Amino acid sequence: MNTRRSIGALMIASLALFAGACSSDSDGSGGSEGSSKKETTTTAAEETTTTEAPLSDADYQVRIEEISTAITGAGTDLCALSAVTTDGPPTPTTSAQVQSAVDLYARLLNAVADSFPAESAAKGEALRTAATTLQTDAAAGEYPVDFFESETSTAALSGEGYTAAMTEYQTIYTATCEAATTTVPAG
Repeated sequence: MNTRRSIGALMIASLALFAGACSSDSDGSGGSEGSSKKETTTTAAEETTTTEAPLSDADYQVRIEEISTAITGAGTDLCALSAVTTDGPPTPTTSAQVQSAVDLYARLLNAVADSFPAESAAKGEALRTAATTLQTDAAAGEYPVDFFESETSTAALSGEGYTAAMTEYQTIYTATCEAATTTVPAG
């Protein structure tokens, strides 16, 4: 399982949690208008594709700070946390960006662990462990640009405890957040 995709799914907080939903990058609409440029390519078969131009480290950090501020604002409310993290950061293209992304993902994992109710707190500890491992492993490799595609990052976000924590997250999210948005038709 691709780590970036795994973490992106948490950022999106979908029911298909950690199954992979962050393969698309930010389009620059998250408050940093104009900081991301799109490049359009047309092939001989007249197939048009749009890709994001890499962000500067400063513009990338702006996006990281926007998401980080939203995480802080959500506090320990799992539903609010899920709602404010609908868009992950763009794919990092420099070591500085990888470090920023790793730190953001670690912060998110810790915030999700903080949001677990007391009866689930033990399972949340696996998320804290994963966050620490992710940061330690990225630093040890000096934040390689391909870190999120590496076996090292995948190993940090896997294992029995981690899987149990993500299953618990999905259970809590479904019971708490989805139940709150489900309306019963008047009868």
